[in-house]
Amino acid sequence: MKKNHIAALLLCMIMISGVFGAHAFADDPEYYHIGNAEDLKKIADIPGAHYELDCDIDMSGNDWEPIAFSGTLIGNGHTIYNLKVTSFGKDRADTLDGNAKVYDSVFAGLFSVLKGAKIQDLNLRGVDIDVSSEIHCFAGGFAGYMKDTVISGCSITDARISITPRCQPEADNPRKSCNSGVGGIAGFGSGTIENCTVDAILIFRDECSSKLKVEEFMGGAVSDGNPTLKNCSISIDGYCECRGYCHNGGLVGMYYQYDKSEEVGTITDCSVSGMITFFEDNRDRRAYCEAYIGERMNWPKMSGCSQKFTRNETKNYKAHLSPEKCGEPYYTEEITAPVCGTGSCGYTQYTCKVCGYSFKTAFTVPAHTPGEWVTVKEARNGASGLRQKSCTVCGKVTEEETLIPVMDVEIERKALDLNYKDETMLSASVVPKDAADQTIVWTSSDEKVASVGQDGIVRATGRGTATITASSSDGYAKNHCEVKVGYTFGQWLIKIILFGWIWY
Repeated sequence: MKKNHIAALLLCMIMISGVFGAHAFADDPEYYHIGNAEDLKKIADIPGAHYELDCDIDMSGNDWEPIAFSGTLIGNGHTIYNLKVTSFGKDRADTLDGNAKVYDSVFAGLFSVLKGAKIQDLNLRGVDIDVSSEIHCFAGGFAGYMKDTVISGCSITDARISITPRCQPEADNPRKSCNSGVGGIAGFGSGTIENCTVDAILIFRDECSSKLKVEEFMGGAVSDGNPTLKNCSISIDGYCECRGYCHNGGLVGMYYQYDKSEEVGTITDCSVSGMITFFEDNRDRRAYCEAYIGERMNWPKMSGCSQKFTRNETKNYKAHLSPEKCGEPYYTEEITAPVCGTGSCGYTQYTCKVCGYSFKTAFTVPAHTPGEWVTVKEARNGASGLRQKSCTVCGKVTEEETLIPVMDVEIERKALDLNYKDETMLSASVVPKDAADQTIVWTSSDEKVASVGQDGIVRATGRGTATITASSSDGYAKNHCEVKVGYTFGQWLIKIILFGWIWY
């Protein structure tokens, strides 16, 4: 039984490590390492595991499908560029409105649903989320839904997050409503968001049936929920077209302790700047829109917060509210290259010549221009060496490689018998096989008996015994072959005729 259990465990480990190829368990057996977009997608295969990014990742060309996650993701300060989302994730969860009515909802973001997750030191830049749904829906830069989750030291910049509910009346919904919202970091839920930065355009377009009154939520951090926010900096440019009830806030659209088993969150040392432009086309108007919290169903403790926020309500209910100011914009294009050594990424900036609206897209990862390998320290006398590549622009070391020293030399044959004027080839190799210097240096102890070329070809030059030595280039390791050279019968006969017995 024990052997069967061990075999099963080994099989599971092989299958799991195969999911992430060479990146799996690279340094720490508890973490999967993510080095590209394909690795990022594979989180869906083991959503409760621990992951960390090894580098910046460019998601250009990938239409990302949001995934549920309940593990740990350490970004190590790296950035995911050009995240594009046009659909909701497969996982669903319940959301609630201010009257505690439950709605089965779908979610969009980098993740759809976060439960018991931890995301740390991860940056998103150039986020484009544009989703629409005929059922209740929420979107956020990092997640559409979060619960019992901690997001810390993260940022989302140059982001545009747009959600369009298109709900129809439901037979079992006497209130005839729709629940939907958009947030800079998360759509709906609870948890802790700390030391995070948001710079985002948020857009809500109500295209639901005229029979419905949408419960709309918009928040620079979270659109609707019971989060704890600590030391977060929010810059929001919001646009909301609502024909139901608005709940818009620079930090949180509606603050509500849905789960009474959780404590009411706190908000400390957060700053808000920007504006939310909105209308609420509804005779029973509420029109909540405030710098910090749109509507407070519960009162979180707040301290140390600051704001430069504008509540921009319009009564033009036919207006199309969006950051674009022109019906027919005419854009100019300007490309900025990435700057190595500074962390400044490249991008393309479009600016409308009519209204001046400008946006950035197509971000490119800051990249060095590596030069040739340069040996900093030779691998010699059994000691390891080092070689490096440096950026030809800024001089920063971009790659390093340990040079393995030669520890021994293996020679094909230890002894060799040759006749005068014969030739043969000896072969030798260094140990270990991945040593940096594979050079073999050939020498002979007596060139009058046997000579050797650097190609390993031995030539018998006279009768006697000589030692052929194969050495590493630094002379640290060597091995030998003893060569004996004699005459053939014909050669003896010629010697006797020419020189007689005395000569020999």
